[in-house]
Amino acid sequence: MITARKTYLPFALPLISEKAVEEVSAVLRSGWITSGPKVKEFEEEFARYTGSAYALALNSATAGLHLALEAIGLCSEDAVFVPAVTFTATAETICYFGAEPILTDVDPIFNLMTEGTLREAIDRECVSSKGNLVHKKTGKTVRALMPVHLAGAMCDMDALNSIAREYHLYVIEDSAHAFPATYKGRKVGTHGDFTVFSFYATKGITTGEGGMVTTRHAHFAERIKLMRLHGINRETFDRPGWYYEVVSPGFKYNMSDISAAIGVVQLSEADELWKRRILISDIYRSEFSELPFLHLPLPAKSGEHSWHLFRIEVDRVNGKFDRDILCSELKKRNIGSSLHFIPLYEHPFYQRFGFEKKYYPNADSMYQRTLSLPLFPGMSDGDIEDVVSAIRDIFSRL
Repeated sequence: MITARKTYLPFALPLISEKAVEEVSAVLRSGWITSGPKVKEFEEEFARYTGSAYALALNSATAGLHLALEAIGLCSEDAVFVPAVTFTATAETICYFGAEPILTDVDPIFNLMTEGTLREAIDRECVSSKGNLVHKKTGKTVRALMPVHLAGAMCDMDALNSIAREYHLYVIEDSAHAFPATYKGRKVGTHGDFTVFSFYATKGITTGEGGMVTTRHAHFAERIKLMRLHGINRETFDRPGWYYEVVSPGFKYNMSDISAAIGVVQLSEADELWKRRILISDIYRSEFSELPFLHLPLPAKSGEHSWHLFRIEVDRVNGKFDRDILCSELKKRNIGSSLHFIPLYEHPFYQRFGFEKKYYPNADSMYQRTLSLPLFPGMSDGDIEDVVSAIRDIFSRL
């Protein structure tokens, strides 16, 4: 007989403290609810926390990826490397410019872009011309690479930065999952030319919707600051009078003070939220270590994992059990799960680029076998036990 929870447990939920509620109330009562002093405070505190020179708050990570590409002058004659395993935002922002996404496979353990998978893609897809890479199929010049720190394990940034220097490429890190991970003793946010963070509801810290770009380059920071609000040359809360000038056709990507108020509090609580994620991951790894047909995520190789996700791999067993059956069995027990991610080449839109699945064997294996279990700081001890009991019960029936 299957024992189900009385209430549904999703794979992720935000944890908003009373302090955050109070700060939002204070902003609402202040009369200034759009971009203002709270956004500035959030940016300054985030830059301090990550050790970044500049931090620019936005209304989404997608906006951050878009503005990073805009800042480097990406155009329709360009191309960008992106891993096959990522959320669509990473690649779709390349397409905003009419540029070409070039997919790399991922490694079989962490499902990340690596030096090996990137060089494979370079050898297969590109030729070198005057020190730059040119895409064989389209003749477009490769301008950047966008490593994705999937689930919270960071890519080997030293190796990727070395390749970027070799071919004069910008490095734009998609760190939607990575806050507050580290790589070789340094916080995420300081390794590439740009690092883009997500504050979506399920992320390491949240503002409901929101994002941040960090960079060490002053001119890129100024460009993003300009373009996030219609190309206006003065911030809304930094105008001595009514006069301003539109100097470029920008976007409406600014963060509100309401969102920033949540962000400031979440940032102050980030280490405690992270500790809870680590604890839950440790429990899962201990409780599931002896289960057959189940492969568990490993700690990060060269730093600290953010544990945004706990992604397991499930073997197919005699045609009677696999990842999809496990997902269904968890659902019967009122426990949610998810998949991160459907490879880009599987989506109808990206098939127009002619990606061939045979070049992405590790991405395809991931797609067939992985599942993300519930993992969020607000999980009670009872929630954790329910997941552990459900998984152990399901595997005991094999």
